[in-house]
Amino acid sequence: MTEVNGKRGLAEWTVIPLLLVVCTAAFGLLLPRLGFYWDDWAKLLVSRLFGLSGYWAYYAEDRPLSGWTHILLTPVLGAAPIAWHVFTLIMRWLAAVGVWWTLRLLWPEHRRQAVYAALLFIIYPVFTQQPIALTFHQQWLQYVLYFFSVAAMLLSFSHPRHGIMLTGLSLAGMVLELSITEYFVGLEALRLVFIWIAVGRMTQGFRRRLLHLARLSWLYLFVLGAYVIWRLFFIRLPGEDPYQAEMLYSLFAQPVQALQTLVRMVGADSLYVLVGSWGPVVSLGLDQQNSFSFTIFVWGAAILAGVGLVFALNRLRFFGENEEPAGRGWMVQVLGVGLSGLLLGCLPGWITNRPVLFDFHSNRYAMPAMFGASLVWAAGLDWLVQRRIQKNILAGSLVAAATIFHLHTAGDYASIWKDELDFYWQLTWRAPMIEPNTAILGQNELFPNQGSFSTSAAINLLYPQERGRERLAYWYYNLWPRFAIEPSESPLGIPLRTQFRTLVYEGVTGESLVIFYDPGRANCLWVLGEDDAFNPDLPDLTRQMLAASDLSRIHREAGRDAPPDARMFGQEPLHGWCYYYQKAALAGQFEEWETVAALGDEARRNPEYYPKNPWFKTPHEWIPFIQGYAHTGRWQEAQEITIQAANIYQAKYRHEFCTLWDNLLKATPQSSEQEAATQEVWSSLNCRQR
Repeated sequence: MTEVNGKRGLAEWTVIPLLLVVCTAAFGLLLPRLGFYWDDWAKLLVSRLFGLSGYWAYYAEDRPLSGWTHILLTPVLGAAPIAWHVFTLIMRWLAAVGVWWTLRLLWPEHRRQAVYAALLFIIYPVFTQQPIALTFHQQWLQYVLYFFSVAAMLLSFSHPRHGIMLTGLSLAGMVLELSITEYFVGLEALRLVFIWIAVGRMTQGFRRRLLHLARLSWLYLFVLGAYVIWRLFFIRLPGEDPYQAEMLYSLFAQPVQALQTLVRMVGADSLYVLVGSWGPVVSLGLDQQNSFSFTIFVWGAAILAGVGLVFALNRLRFFGENEEPAGRGWMVQVLGVGLSGLLLGCLPGWITNRPVLFDFHSNRYAMPAMFGASLVWAAGLDWLVQRRIQKNILAGSLVAAATIFHLHTAGDYASIWKDELDFYWQLTWRAPMIEPNTAILGQNELFPNQGSFSTSAAINLLYPQERGRERLAYWYYNLWPRFAIEPSESPLGIPLRTQFRTLVYEGVTGESLVIFYDPGRANCLWVLGEDDAFNPDLPDLTRQMLAASDLSRIHREAGRDAPPDARMFGQEPLHGWCYYYQKAALAGQFEEWETVAALGDEARRNPEYYPKNPWFKTPHEWIPFIQGYAHTGRWQEAQEITIQAANIYQAKYRHEFCTLWDNLLKATPQSSEQEAATQEVWSSLNCRQR
């Protein structure tokens, strides 16, 4: 506590922990339930296969200097997702501290408004990929480096005795920030505006201000200009630059058409960043379908964060502060900086023809614009309401609403992580080891908005591989639309080659496994073979590709580093239905029928695992157990399970189960029990006797 102007309250330095509390409420509460997503898996695989030095080659095609953050942090943070999530959360918090510090130095007479801007920045809703922590640690680190570089620059003007040291620190931060990605190159131009505002306090007269601007900015302009020239003209990449300035070149080649496209892009993206991104926040999560307990948790956290923030803001005290609203001069300045920051922040994306409004991951191009947008909103908040208590309530309400949005977003990622772990553990149960150079084929992308390269990298981390291997052992391919072949065409012998940066896979269909994984239609992952041709739950394209599935590529014995790395994939889940199903399918593949029957007995001891239970999405998963009971002479149990399973929807599953029993008759010795059970099944399912 401190006393300012005769009033006791919170000292100004408490803004720093206050920002941490808000950041934790909005982004930290679900960290233990989050994992790896999207590019995260590929970047983990690089260090596993090639060591830390592999990051230089991995980024060589577009950002040849970027690998240093991984080389520095991977040995410290390791392969556990929680460490990367905590680090990225801290970076977001420090970036907000940098915003507050920079604005406090820029406009020292408007320190409370700087707090509002920092709060809005930390919860700004345009960027929705915070849980992709290992990948986006770089951009948040850039934000930290940028603002602390700007703060050091501003301090060098007001502390000339330490000017050389502070300028050196500022330039070092600038160089480090630019070495990571090109995302913030537009914001670097905003330094000129900051310097112009700062020199306005040091000198009077337009001409003298220009001279001061030139004297104080030339070093920064030199570094920025050198970077831009190098990036556009002198960078040497092993292939075509994926982030080349397409729009910039188009403005010279086709100026009218390119300008029209650019104007539409700028207008749509700017409106979305400033206004449209708040749409989901305003809905307060009422459009989400979550459990009652999760909804109560989210709302409780948001209300506590909002109310606590209002209380803290009311208790904050600043020397010389009064209740008068900010003057017109400050409002013009802050709006100018805010709008400039918004446009310059999106500029690198626009120049490379990558709009914010494109796909799920494109809002990453708006990250640098968050600073400018939060300034515009802070100015609007200051203009909209006059009294401090009203401003505090409005700020608290915005933070509470954004907290609901961000927690729901994290909840969606937590659900994806749960499905990822479910899939990867089921795959290792079903296939303890897979022959290298195997393609895994599935109908669609397994996890929403993650990409097949992400799944492929994770599968390569799931199984041991030789370090330094030039070609990856596995790759996951979506069948649709790549393999939408005519039924008469053979699915065998189709060459496969995929490259994602330094990760390369080469193979051929036939040396592959066909799978089906859809938690909405099946309880478990299915590793398929030609015997699954009569499964009515399979999509047509998957059924057409069954001949390409070679189950002999699955080995019973796991590799030397099994089981999966618990740091990345967590501890092995409790053994439920899918464990019994996968292990039974594996044992059945090698005709270990006693093992299959024993697994069936163990599963059936749980009253929930019974084919007539309504929660069972499909009776197909009882087939390994039916086969196990039949091959061990337990025909009565095989008959009972078959009838109960098929009768869930007999018209749909009759053909599959009738074919199953026809094959069992051919594969097992004749007996009176076999004949009696078969007659009962054929009678109950109306099978055509063969």
